[in-house]
Amino acid sequence: MPDSLERELDASVCPSAAVAASGAIQPHGCVIGFDNGWREVCLASANLSRFFGLSPAEALGRSPERVLGLDGVIALQEALAAGSPGIALPTSCGGADLPGLHLSLQATGRHVVLTGEPLEGTAHDLPGFGCSWGARLAQADSASELDARLRQALLALTGFESCTLVRPEHGCLASERLPGAVYHSDGPSLWLADTWAGPVELWTAPGPHVELTSCPLRLAPPALGHWLADRQARAALILDLHEAPPGRSLAICWDRRPRYLAPPVRHLLLQLAQMAALRRTLLHETQRTRHRYRLLHERNTRLQRLAYTDPLTQLANRHRIEQVLDTELALASRNEAPLAVLLFDIDHFKSINDTHGHETGDRVLYRIARQAQSHLRDSDHLGRWGGEEFIVVVPGCELPRARELAWRMCRTLAQCRIAPVGQVTASFGVASRQPGDSCRVLVRRADQAMYLAKQAGRACVRSLAGAS
Repeated sequence: MPDSLERELDASVCPSAAVAASGAIQPHGCVIGFDNGWREVCLASANLSRFFGLSPAEALGRSPERVLGLDGVIALQEALAAGSPGIALPTSCGGADLPGLHLSLQATGRHVVLTGEPLEGTAHDLPGFGCSWGARLAQADSASELDARLRQALLALTGFESCTLVRPEHGCLASERLPGAVYHSDGPSLWLADTWAGPVELWTAPGPHVELTSCPLRLAPPALGHWLADRQARAALILDLHEAPPGRSLAICWDRRPRYLAPPVRHLLLQLAQMAALRRTLLHETQRTRHRYRLLHERNTRLQRLAYTDPLTQLANRHRIEQVLDTELALASRNEAPLAVLLFDIDHFKSINDTHGHETGDRVLYRIARQAQSHLRDSDHLGRWGGEEFIVVVPGCELPRARELAWRMCRTLAQCRIAPVGQVTASFGVASRQPGDSCRVLVRRADQAMYLAKQAGRACVRSLAGAS
């Protein structure tokens, strides 16, 4: 470029300039607009001669081929059709004393807007930088780690002194708060601003207005100049992080020195911002999925407990205790290990209900369940068999030891006083596993033993070891 970067910075702001944003651009590049049929130039910036050797007056009304050359127009049309962000020309229109340019195209409906910017300041290995920083962003395991790596990438690739990320959900410090026009602007996804540079006016031919909303040379809001001046910063980079609503998330970099970022560098920054946004969305969805899975697991556990638990006594219900007995009996049969079953019934329970009411009867059932549970090991299983009947599955227990356990429980229950009933007793039947026993046979034998205990006067223990 003929002038130094001190005067030719990307993205200028001049609060004192009384020019509409659509009527001026930033000074480090030029703009040419033509109809979407590529017939004639209808817009040109005042600094066009510096880049293409033609004044705006000479360019307006001419065909794009007269300004860009036939080869340049063909290359641009092919780039636009292929979705390329632009092309690089070593020199403009073959002029030896003119700067090499990067040409970007934006189709706006009725028009095509061409932006020309100098090639200088472009790193030689941008694909390598993109691959390296993209991999680091993709490997971030948390939102905070992702933000830290994105800040590192922006500082490394731009050379700016400071960088911060601002999101609506957590706000920002008052010292970093941007003007509202920046948050709500429909302008480019990336702005560069310099408080010292003046705008370049646009020349237009008669006809429809050329829309410059997406033009990378579009002027930033004047209020941004005041924001930079408050921080004694000359240059600023504002990058849209492309994150999902609500609000607009931005990366803000600023520097006391002038900064110029060539279009390929800016394209890389936009690509990294989009990659970070995708990674952030993935991390957010992963976190939501884990949270939903945890809630689902908790609800399933609660439902399973409700399905397996007797609501009154909080013991295993009959369905669950039958499953447990099936499992323990199969395990004992396979290992030829002992297994005992205790079946006990609260004595005169109908009289308790009739005399004191069902609420008292429920309280008796709950207290009996707690007393019985206190005598058992962690490996034993207590469940409500039905009504006032309870069952205990005791793995690894021979018949003599099972009888001793039943007697301990029987005596403890007889010593327990439950108001207003007083003494409450139970009758116990004990049976041990025999070869070939099924669950039904084993429980029936315990039930028969309990019946013998009832016949013997209640509040006692009887057992059956052999087949019934």
